[in-house]
Amino acid sequence: MSNVPIRRLMVSDFRRLEGTRELPLDAPIVLIHGPNGTGKTSVLSALELALTGGIRSMERQSDRYRAHLPFLGQSYATVRADVADYLQGGTPATPLTVNGARLEGTPAFNAAAATFYAERCYLDQASLGRLLDLYQAREGNEQTALEKFVNELLGLEKLDALRGGLSDSNDFRLFKKLAVGVDEADREAKAAATQLKEQTSLRTELRTEVADARAATRETVAGLDRGTTDEGSDLDLLEFVRSALNDDAIRAEFAAAAALHQELVAFGGRISALVERPTRQRIEETHNALAGATADKKAWEATSGGKVLAWETAAQASGVNLRSEPRIAVEQATRLAFQDLKDASNMRAQAESVGMQLEADRAGLDALQMRLADAHELSSALVEGLAAVRSVIDDSNTCPVCDRDFAEIGHHSLLTHIDTKLAELTSHGQQLVDLRSERDQLAARISRLEIEHTQLMARLLTTDQQQAAEQRHATLVELTAQVGEIEAAKSIGTNLTRRVGDLQLSLDDLEAATSEENHISSELARYAAILGISAVPKFDSFQTASEELLETAKAEVARITDKADRYRKANVDAARLVAALEHESAAGQRLAEIAEHKKLWDDRLAEAKRRQVVAKQVHEAATQARTNVVHRVFTDSLNEVWKTVFTRLAPNEGFIPSFGIPSATKKTFDIKLETTHRNGEASGPPQMMLSAGNLNTAALSLFLALHLAVDPLVPCLVFDDPVQAMDEVHVAQFAALIRLLSKQNDRQVIIAVHERELFDYLTLELSPAYEGDELITIELGERATEGDQGITRHLWAPDIAIAN
Repeated sequence: MSNVPIRRLMVSDFRRLEGTRELPLDAPIVLIHGPNGTGKTSVLSALELALTGGIRSMERQSDRYRAHLPFLGQSYATVRADVADYLQGGTPATPLTVNGARLEGTPAFNAAAATFYAERCYLDQASLGRLLDLYQAREGNEQTALEKFVNELLGLEKLDALRGGLSDSNDFRLFKKLAVGVDEADREAKAAATQLKEQTSLRTELRTEVADARAATRETVAGLDRGTTDEGSDLDLLEFVRSALNDDAIRAEFAAAAALHQELVAFGGRISALVERPTRQRIEETHNALAGATADKKAWEATSGGKVLAWETAAQASGVNLRSEPRIAVEQATRLAFQDLKDASNMRAQAESVGMQLEADRAGLDALQMRLADAHELSSALVEGLAAVRSVIDDSNTCPVCDRDFAEIGHHSLLTHIDTKLAELTSHGQQLVDLRSERDQLAARISRLEIEHTQLMARLLTTDQQQAAEQRHATLVELTAQVGEIEAAKSIGTNLTRRVGDLQLSLDDLEAATSEENHISSELARYAAILGISAVPKFDSFQTASEELLETAKAEVARITDKADRYRKANVDAARLVAALEHESAAGQRLAEIAEHKKLWDDRLAEAKRRQVVAKQVHEAATQARTNVVHRVFTDSLNEVWKTVFTRLAPNEGFIPSFGIPSATKKTFDIKLETTHRNGEASGPPQMMLSAGNLNTAALSLFLALHLAVDPLVPCLVFDDPVQAMDEVHVAQFAALIRLLSKQNDRQVIIAVHERELFDYLTLELSPAYEGDELITIELGERATEGDQGITRHLWAPDIAIAN
């Protein structure tokens, strides 16, 4: 058939299936049979992998299950499924390859079809026995598979999303975080309220400060004797203070009083300096003492002073630096002169030594030159002669000079003898080279000694210089011997000079005091006139008069100072009042700004709370609507479908499984399975009330009910040995249900069983019933090696017996 969703499966080296097999699946019903271990589950697992890209039952066991999919000994496995065009998700006829933990290729189904197939179409053998537990299993806060399905069935995703989004509106603390700007508005409104309270308190304090400053200013102004300012505004009060402070007469009075006080203080110091009044007797005594000291100084200059002057002149002429102490200076100069004489003596001895060495080297050079000339002359003449003789000697061994046979005196030939001599003369030439090298070295040393001797001679002192140095040293030695006497005489002269200076200064002070006395007398009279005192002081009462004038001046200054202090205090108080008024004005402005700011955020917060009320109303309405939908669907739809399917499979079971009505006040369902007796009495969960066989029947019927409760995105059902622990009645009812699903509900059904009797029974019960109907049976194991590979396509044919 061409209208079924799944058409064909190709599987190669997958789990228990060795080699490559292509299995046709393009029939309304496909039965797969094989003993245990022949690959039934492998075929259905390969089909799930090819359609969806995964195997859920294995994935629940391990996330590395793909590494175990290739056949033992093979490095990879390949699967491919052909499906209807409207379900395709990738390139048609493209295989999936499993290589280790990697999966390469694209599943046959698109994403939606793959999910629907894995959840609503395929019931694997491993999941059947624990299907009810799997449907209710929960990981953390995740929804169970049953909850997800019910949500999908009810279509409450948008309604739950609305409720979930509005759930925080029931608590304003959560609502602030949910709505943008509400938390900020609440925070800013509270902050503005706090600021408003603080600013109000500050303004109250500033108003108190203004009142205190105003009262202090009026009190100070009242003491200025310039009228009253009890009436009038703050501006009038400040203007009055400003005009009083700008009065030039007041400032002039202040300045005159301060200047007079300072003058009297200084004048008192001058009078105090005249406590010891000068007398003519003291001036005369000072004159006489100065004359005696001057005579003593002149006598010293005539005697010891001349000696000191002569000694210093001689010392300076000998190079003594007299800026330091005489003893230190002359001793240092003596040491330097002695060192100069010693250096000159050493230089002369060195020059004499170099001169003697120079004379010896020159004599050696002359002797070496003579030896070199003699050796050179002898060597050159002999070599030339022997070379000439050798050129005329033949093999006769006869000497060309004496005509004798050389064999008479030697064992060698004459030529050999001459060659030996020439070789010896050649070694004598090496001696000439050594003599020349020695001569050159000696000549170079003579040149260095000549230069050194010349330099030393140039540095030697002449006879006059030597005598002058010796004379200077002798003079310094003599000056050193006299230095003690000179220092004593010089100390006496210094003391005499100091005494003359001190007496002259005392005389000048005494004479100046006489004139100061007259000046102070006139000044006292002037100050007495200024202060209104008629008595003119005399010389004997200068101190008393000064004290009286100073007391009078202090009293006047105190009066004027008190007045000045009142003016200054008025200035300070006025400045304090101005500052307080400015602060109060600024605080009032700030208070108005904060109040306006608070009103802005309060309005926003009020709007947010209004919207919270609306959100709570919408949340409550959505909750009520959800409650109505849940009760209607669970009561009228899901439970009815499940009951219908279960009773068809287990008509004699007294307890009917059903869904408990979930609470609709929660965001997610918390669905519990329960049973209801046929008399209507509620009972416990299916796991406690049903037998093992009927528990499998309940799971199978639940799977079929969930499949039938929604629109079939993929109209097929795939079962892996679904009739476990079923008796013959259940099996018969199951066969009838499968026939109904295939023939009336247009579902493609693929079933794998391991019992041969059950396979034969289902083949008979599900055989084609009308023209165009079809059944495919696939046998694994030994039948797979036969020519038809165990695949049989059953087509409808009219019953001949009935037809006749």
